[in-house]
Amino acid sequence: MAAANELRAGGVSQAYDRARLIELFGDDAAVVAEIEREFLDTAREAAREIGGTDDLERIAQAAHRVKGASGMIGAEGLRQAAAAVEQAARARDLPAVRRLDVGFSDEVARVAAQVAAS
Repeated sequence: MAAANELRAGGVSQAYDRARLIELFGDDAAVVAEIEREFLDTAREAAREIGGTDDLERIAQAAHRVKGASGMIGAEGLRQAAAAVEQAARARDLPAVRRLDVGFSDEVARVAAQVAAS
């Protein structure tokens, strides 16, 4: 689920806006790296929670957490994926949640790859 306005660095699409993190938290590399790790941990935990339960309320809450955090750091693809999962969970549509979870997990993997490359 790629965002229409993906950021690019060196021709590679970016999963989140690292410049926004620097703008929000300063240009201390250690601080930015810690924020990236914390965000990634949150996203990975949500992915495990979404994939590991049929409890639609828990799924909606996990997706909502990631949606908000993603919006803050400019992870538009992940924000959109989380919003779609949350909406499906709130609509009580578990088959849709399972279909959408693939895109959600793909976006988490994109974030992980960018964090690893930073």
